[in-house]
Amino acid sequence: MLPNGSIVEPTRKVLLIENVQADRYLLRNWLQAEKMEVYEAVDIITGLAACPKFQPNLILLELRLPTWSGYEVIRRLKNDPKTLSIPVIFIADSALTSEKAKGIDMGAVDFISKPFDPVELVARVGSALRTKALLDLLEQRAHLDGLTELGNRFALRDRFPHEWETCRRGENPMSVFIADLDHFKRINDQFGHAAGDEVLRQAARTLRRSVRESDFVARYGGEEFVVVAPNCDLDGAVQLAERFRGEIADLRVRFRSQPIQVTCSVGVALVSGDAEADALDVLDQADQALFHCKDAGRNAVWVWNPAQGGAIPANRPAFGALARPVAAGDV
Repeated sequence: MLPNGSIVEPTRKVLLIENVQADRYLLRNWLQAEKMEVYEAVDIITGLAACPKFQPNLILLELRLPTWSGYEVIRRLKNDPKTLSIPVIFIADSALTSEKAKGIDMGAVDFISKPFDPVELVARVGSALRTKALLDLLEQRAHLDGLTELGNRFALRDRFPHEWETCRRGENPMSVFIADLDHFKRINDQFGHAAGDEVLRQAARTLRRSVRESDFVARYGGEEFVVVAPNCDLDGAVQLAERFRGEIADLRVRFRSQPIQVTCSVGVALVSGDAEADALDVLDQADQALFHCKDAGRNAVWVWNPAQGGAIPANRPAFGALARPVAAGDV
């Protein structure tokens, strides 16, 4: 149960890896009677192959499989980031205490012995699914900014290397930009922090609408937002940034009948395709471009120029020469 009193309803998808047909039949019927979706696998190869598409919330795993032991299977599951968080319950005939202890030590959440008691089995599976749902919710909230419902710094830290590795494998560009609401302290001072919060919420919604579905958006802190744009060169990123800047300039936030006008400054940087990308380095370059933008008067888009080791405004002719060698981004 959550702090507001609501109950977490888990997704109920169970992968059943059991080579004994009679046991599979019993387990499947009991679980389906409880409205659980069950995928049956008679061997580990079939079971592991089903994980990416079926995406189970729980795995019921026979300990003594003919080819691999259940211990080898759970070792593989826990060593793969894609299946690491899936809870595993071992099932076995009269397992020794030492076998149960070993299974739990390797990452299993429970151990159910045959012959099965249907009431006990359903209760244990249901408990594991609810725990999984709560852990997933906590993970999601830990990576979410509560005010804007965008990703936060933790989400950015986790997402950046994944996006960059995907782009690098496909030899595609990736860009990053940081947007900062101008004179935000004045808004808080003049209208109050509740008004400032509403400005941030509306700016976040505007940013999400301004970029592509594939772009990752996060609140970086205070009044700063970050966009990670995969498969997007500098020219494409500048178009995205300029679109957001223009929509923010047109935005009129009304708070308690008071209109609040907002502008923003944006710094853009391209992730180099020739070296290991470091999120902090790229963000620092975008931040430097943002600093120069604010220093030059705000309400504009500036770009980090690696050739000059500095930043230039996106509307300068030199920027066009900088952007031309890279294939146009899909915006």
